Amino acid sequence: MTTDDSRHPESPFVIERLMRHTLLQEEARYDSEEEFRDAVAGQLNEDLYQRRLEILEHDTRELAQELAYQAYESEDGDQALELADKALTLDPENCDALTVRNFLVCEDSGELIAALEHAATCCERRLGDDFFTESMGDFWPMVRARPYMRTVKQLAELMWEVGRRLDAVDLYENLMDLDPADHLGNGLLLVGSYLAMGEIQRAWDLLEDLDDDSTVAAWAWVLLLVLIGEEEAARDALHHAMETNPYVAVWFVNLGDPAAEPVIAPVVVPGSEDEALICADLLGEGWLRSPDVQWWLHDVLVEMGLLDDEEGGPLVPGAGKAN
Repeated sequence: MTTDDSRHPESPFVIERLMRHTLLQEEARYDSEEEFRDAVAGQLNEDLYQRRLEILEHDTRELAQELAYQAYESEDGDQALELADKALTLDPENCDALTVRNFLVCEDSGELIAALEHAATCCERRLGDDFFTESMGDFWPMVRARPYMRTVKQLAELMWEVGRRLDAVDLYENLMDLDPADHLGNGLLLVGSYLAMGEIQRAWDLLEDLDDDSTVAAWAWVLLLVLIGEEEAARDALHHAMETNPYVAVWFVNLGDPAAEPVIAPVVVPGSEDEALICADLLGEGWLRSPDVQWWLHDVLVEMGLLDDEEGGPLVPGAGKAN
């Protein structure tokens, strides 16, 4: 087995691996990832990786976690399953390994939901009630809690997809309580969920708390302001949203189907059509449940000269054609 971290230089688990290594070596605790980065600056060298490998030889659980990371990183399903199984042989309750394996072997959504709930329960039991009480609101710096957060997020997404919307929202809200700084991006998923369910006040309050300047947030504000009748503010928000990503408008005036063009780019560029598709996926149902807002957007875009009213086609450069 190869456990050389350099095989995956772009892995999202590089820092997490090093955090686990440092905690094992020094029993240190960092209040933020930024503090950790400062602590290990200048130490990313062969000696550090070698010391990690030496630890893995004598720590079964940590070796299982390394295998779970590699399972997540693998682009081959058979290899990922093999790595996950090896991890679970060493540590039958490794949350990440259970999650990877569940996605690979479960045959339907119902089975997968039950399996992910089991994985989350295993992690909850391992972390313990005191850990949740003491770390509430500060989960992200606690590196051993991250597998739990990843699994619960995936469980929430799956529950939303199968129609268990209240359960999904409960999970998202719990994740936001655990990590108000929202390192995993649950906040905008929750905003989209609130808007899809018509929970205008909750969506408004959460957006204010997030203080997010992303494309998704920009277009969510447009929708919210129109819904509450603040047209002047909505027009200002629309100008900002168009500056952030104009391609989103194509989808929200019902000139395309986001599901027909899945995002496959490994890196999504801000302001791109790929980003617009992500935004449409997150907020599309909220816009679709409000035809009056869609017509408002249509009329304002025509007024701005960004939509051809007669032909129905968008004038946003590079945007897709109307069906």
